[in-house]
Amino acid sequence: MIIKTTDLLDLLAKAGELDLSIFVREDEDGDYIVKFYELYTNKFDETLVINKEGQVEWCSGDNTFEYLMDTFVDMLKQKEEEKLKSQKRQELLTRLTTEELELLGVVK
Repeated sequence: MIIKTTDLLDLLAKAGELDLSIFVREDEDGDYIVKFYELYTNKFDETLVINKEGQVEWCSGDNTFEYLMDTFVDMLKQKEEEKLKSQKRQELLTRLTTEELELLGVVK
Protein backbone atom coordinates (compact mmCIF):
# COMPACT_ATOMS: atom_id res chain seq x y z
CA MET A 1 0.00 0.00 0.00
CA ILE A 2 1.32 3.43 -0.90
CA ILE A 3 0.69 6.05 1.76
CA LYS A 4 -0.49 9.51 0.71
CA THR A 5 1.07 12.44 2.53
CA THR A 6 -2.30 13.51 3.91
CA ASP A 7 -2.91 10.01 5.30
CA LEU A 8 0.44 10.06 7.06
CA LEU A 9 -0.28 13.53 8.43
CA ASP A 10 -3.68 12.31 9.66
CA LEU A 11 -1.97 9.42 11.47
CA LEU A 12 0.59 11.78 13.01
CA ALA A 13 -2.16 14.21 14.09
CA LYS A 14 -4.06 11.41 15.82
CA ALA A 15 -0.86 10.31 17.57
CA GLY A 16 -0.42 13.91 18.73
CA GLU A 17 -3.98 14.03 20.11
CA LEU A 18 -3.13 10.90 22.09
CA ASP A 19 0.07 12.51 23.41
CA LEU A 20 2.15 9.73 21.90
CA SER A 21 5.83 10.31 21.31
CA ILE A 22 6.98 9.83 17.75
CA PHE A 23 10.46 8.84 16.62
CA VAL A 24 11.41 8.66 12.93
CA ARG A 25 14.70 7.44 11.54
CA GLU A 26 16.02 6.36 8.18
CA ASP A 27 17.69 2.95 8.10
CA GLU A 28 20.64 1.85 5.97
CA ASP A 29 18.31 0.82 3.10
CA GLY A 30 16.64 4.22 2.96
CA ASP A 31 13.42 2.99 4.59
CA TYR A 32 11.78 5.12 7.25
CA ILE A 33 11.08 3.58 10.62
CA VAL A 34 8.28 5.41 12.45
CA LYS A 35 7.87 4.50 16.10
CA PHE A 36 4.86 5.58 18.19
CA TYR A 37 5.12 5.14 21.94
CA GLU A 38 4.04 6.44 25.34
CA LEU A 39 7.07 8.04 26.88
CA TYR A 40 6.72 7.14 30.55
CA THR A 41 4.07 4.45 30.80
CA ASN A 42 5.26 2.00 28.12
CA LYS A 43 1.60 1.04 27.58
CA PHE A 44 1.87 1.65 23.84
CA ASP A 45 4.77 0.91 21.50
CA GLU A 46 4.16 0.31 17.79
CA THR A 47 6.39 0.63 14.73
CA LEU A 48 5.58 1.34 11.11
CA VAL A 49 8.05 0.90 8.22
CA ILE A 50 7.66 3.03 5.09
CA ASN A 51 10.02 2.14 2.25
CA LYS A 52 11.70 4.51 -0.21
CA GLU A 53 8.75 4.22 -2.60
CA GLY A 54 6.32 5.36 0.09
CA GLN A 55 4.87 1.89 0.60
CA VAL A 56 4.06 0.52 4.00
CA GLU A 57 5.84 -2.69 4.81
CA TRP A 58 5.05 -5.24 7.46
CA CYS A 59 6.89 -4.69 10.68
CA SER A 60 7.16 -6.25 14.09
CA GLY A 61 3.79 -7.50 15.23
CA ASP A 62 2.43 -7.46 11.66
CA ASN A 63 1.19 -3.89 12.01
CA THR A 64 -0.05 -2.09 8.95
CA PHE A 65 -0.92 1.53 8.39
CA GLU A 66 -4.63 0.66 8.58
CA TYR A 67 -4.10 -1.22 11.84
CA LEU A 68 -2.39 1.79 13.43
CA MET A 69 -5.04 4.19 12.14
CA ASP A 70 -7.84 1.98 13.51
CA THR A 71 -5.99 1.65 16.82
CA PHE A 72 -5.56 5.43 17.12
CA VAL A 73 -9.24 6.02 16.29
CA ASP A 74 -10.27 3.51 18.97
CA MET A 75 -7.90 5.08 21.50
CA LEU A 76 -9.31 8.56 20.74
CA LYS A 77 -12.88 7.27 21.23
CA GLN A 78 -11.88 5.78 24.58
CA LYS A 79 -10.19 9.04 25.59
CA GLU A 80 -13.34 10.99 24.71
CA GLU A 81 -15.54 8.57 26.67
CA GLU A 82 -13.30 8.97 29.73
CA LYS A 83 -13.48 12.74 29.37
CA LEU A 84 -17.31 12.64 29.23
CA LYS A 85 -17.47 10.40 32.31
CA SER A 86 -15.22 12.79 34.19
CA GLN A 87 -17.40 15.75 33.21
CA LYS A 88 -20.57 13.93 34.31
CA ARG A 89 -18.91 12.98 37.61
CA GLN A 90 -17.95 16.61 38.20
CA GLU A 91 -21.46 17.85 37.33
CA LEU A 92 -22.94 15.35 39.77
CA LEU A 93 -20.58 16.45 42.54
CA THR A 94 -21.43 20.12 42.03
CA ARG A 95 -25.16 19.34 42.48
CA LEU A 96 -24.63 17.71 45.87
CA THR A 97 -24.93 19.71 49.07
CA THR A 98 -22.04 20.04 51.47
CA GLU A 99 -23.76 17.60 53.84
CA GLU A 100 -24.24 15.02 51.06
CA LEU A 101 -20.58 15.37 50.07
CA GLU A 102 -19.52 14.85 53.70
CA LEU A 103 -21.72 11.76 53.98
CA LEU A 104 -20.06 10.33 50.88
CA GLY A 105 -16.61 11.21 52.22
CA VAL A 106 -15.93 13.53 49.31
CA VAL A 107 -14.07 16.76 49.94
CA LYS A 108 -14.94 19.60 47.61
